[in-house]
Amino acid sequence: MSRERVYEQSGLAMEQTNLEYWPTVDESSLDESERFIYINRKKAVTMYFQRVSLEEIKQETGIVRQNVRRFTKRCMQYDQTGIVWGFRALIPQKNVKEYQLDLFTKKQNNVRRTGEFNRFLDRYPDIRELVEDLFRGRKGRSIEPVMKVKYIHKRFVDECRKKGITQAEYPFNTEWMGYKAVQRYVKRISYEYFSRSAERSGDDALQKARHVGEGQQNQLSNLFPFQKVQFDAHRIDGYFVVEIPTPDGDIVTKVLERFWVLTIIDVATRNILGYHISLNHEYSASDFMQCVRNAVMPQKKIELTIPGLSYHPVGGFPSEKFPEIEWAVWDVICLDNAKAHYARMVKNRLENLVGCFMNFGPVALPMRRGIIERFFQTLEENGFHRLPNTTGSGPKDPRRKNPEEQATQLNITYDHLKQIIDVLISNYNGTPHGGIYHQTPLELLEKRMKTSGLTPRILEEDKRSELLFMQTLQKRTVRGSLKSGKKPYIEYEGVPYRSDRLANSAYLINTELTLHVNVDDLRTLKAFLPDGSELGYLTASGRWSLTPHSLQTRKAINALVKKKLIHLTTWDDPIFVYTNYIMNQKKSKKMVNKQIKIMEESTYKPDNSPSEQKKALEEASLHHEMLDKVREEQIYKEQRSELENYDRLAKQFKTKMY
Repeated sequence: MSRERVYEQSGLAMEQTNLEYWPTVDESSLDESERFIYINRKKAVTMYFQRVSLEEIKQETGIVRQNVRRFTKRCMQYDQTGIVWGFRALIPQKNVKEYQLDLFTKKQNNVRRTGEFNRFLDRYPDIRELVEDLFRGRKGRSIEPVMKVKYIHKRFVDECRKKGITQAEYPFNTEWMGYKAVQRYVKRISYEYFSRSAERSGDDALQKARHVGEGQQNQLSNLFPFQKVQFDAHRIDGYFVVEIPTPDGDIVTKVLERFWVLTIIDVATRNILGYHISLNHEYSASDFMQCVRNAVMPQKKIELTIPGLSYHPVGGFPSEKFPEIEWAVWDVICLDNAKAHYARMVKNRLENLVGCFMNFGPVALPMRRGIIERFFQTLEENGFHRLPNTTGSGPKDPRRKNPEEQATQLNITYDHLKQIIDVLISNYNGTPHGGIYHQTPLELLEKRMKTSGLTPRILEEDKRSELLFMQTLQKRTVRGSLKSGKKPYIEYEGVPYRSDRLANSAYLINTELTLHVNVDDLRTLKAFLPDGSELGYLTASGRWSLTPHSLQTRKAINALVKKKLIHLTTWDDPIFVYTNYIMNQKKSKKMVNKQIKIMEESTYKPDNSPSEQKKALEEASLHHEMLDKVREEQIYKEQRSELENYDRLAKQFKTKMY
């Protein structure tokens, strides 16, 4: 019975056992002696796969059976990049695996210390992680933007001393305490993490490392729906008016300008998946994530109030037309280098919630996202540039004829703007597109799904919450004191947060908690203990828990308080105080945008709110109602007491009338 051959073992992949998939070697690049050895080895391995007997192989090539099997195993191994070594492993003096120190071999060189550094890192993986973190600037291990190798080595030595490593052990038993080994290791990991390593040489090198040499302009067009999407924002060319209630209850009309429409388009089918209107002077990370949320969540038509404006029957949004792809998500999102896209919240939510990769295009090269740029041109030419309130494409555009006056006279409102954008985008998805052979985006999507079976990836059910899209992770330390009797609490953006459970957990004082923060609504935060277990919802102290407000609004209020431009008392709702301040400012279009934004925030009602969060807010509301009643009773008693004192004094000092 013949012995089982190496390539007949179970668990081997196709590329390991099929010579056609093996990487080849340019034999002409080898010198004469090396080429002779390589060809002989290759011939032996090839004959071995052709089931030629080992004795015949020895007679033909002179290679004994043990070496034939050894060469075959070398060829079937994977390299560091995950590719089979193949015929490359037969090159003379070729190393196919990293050197491992053998303490029991007689060939050990006690002078060179070869392999001891790798063995040391295997024994202390936390030191390996420290060296990599310091080099790559991860996890806040150092405040230095780019740490040099000599300082990394110093931290390496300090960590070795903390571990209690003696002077007779590696690395202290070497002349330079492992400095050269650290230097070689850092150089090796710099090759493995090219972009991170290039960042050490400056922003220009980082930009080239990330974007140059990985162009997509020459690749084949995408076929899978939702495989790749493009994002961009565009400034609306037009004026609109808005009606704002004053603190006295009156209605004033003001002109609104400088706002953005953010959209996400599917590259394969040209469908607009979702959009968002931002009233900020420059759109933020929160605006970006709201656009992502609108693109993933099921779409609904809005109620139209403009006479003659209607949705085309063949138009609509993908999630509206095809219920089976509600909550569909994409694999890659292409965007530019705007500051908002690099926010921690954006990266975290896209990676951990949507589960996609971020593809940042080169600076000042919008043609890399030509599909969505072309959509904005269509949106302007077929929509806003045809309105009497348009500002045109520039100051000299002949279509620009007193747009502010036209918006006021014709009463073209902000609510009209939202209706127009929704209808234009919905109808765009049902309009034939030249880039997809004059099919409508919705038709092409239906063909790809039903005819070709190319269905997009659907978001998991446990992630289908509106709140999760606007969530960011923060860490805060629990404050409090047993000596002073101050119950435990945490502080976020200048406001204390408390809960009954936290107040009765004095053991958590000075413990760092992980907070899940919804940047759209800071009335509550969800806290987790260091081991990952849930602590529950914490509620903002005072009147901060009454009115919904965003992180941006909280920061704006704190800035005004710091400058002493507004003052908050115990009984004041900070959002109302801020609104009154904005309303009383001089007429400014920038202030109008802020007023509208605050009004939208104060009416924020997210879908699928957790019951624990609702309960916490209801308890806070009841608490404030009770405080208001107590205050009213106290004021009433004080007024009664003043009247009684007045009557008593009047009777006591009453003068006689003559």
